[in-house]
Amino acid sequence: MIDSNLMTKLEHLSRIDKLRVIRMLAEQVASEEASMFIAREYEVWSPYNSADAAHTLTQLIEEDKQHSHG
Repeated sequence: MIDSNLMTKLEHLSRIDKLRVIRMLAEQVASEEASMFIAREYEVWSPYNSADAAHTLTQLIEEDKQHSHG
């Protein structure tokens, strides 16, 4: 929550000073947003080239066929 004293001071700033505050805050927010995505690695799993996944899926399909027709 923003302090009421700070709000009063901001309201009394000149137009150019208000724009400077807006710019400074916008730059800080942009910097914080950018830092969220820098130097991070996200592991992505894929079934491609995964023989175990293919085998497991084939088994599940076969079991489902047996239960459906059985």
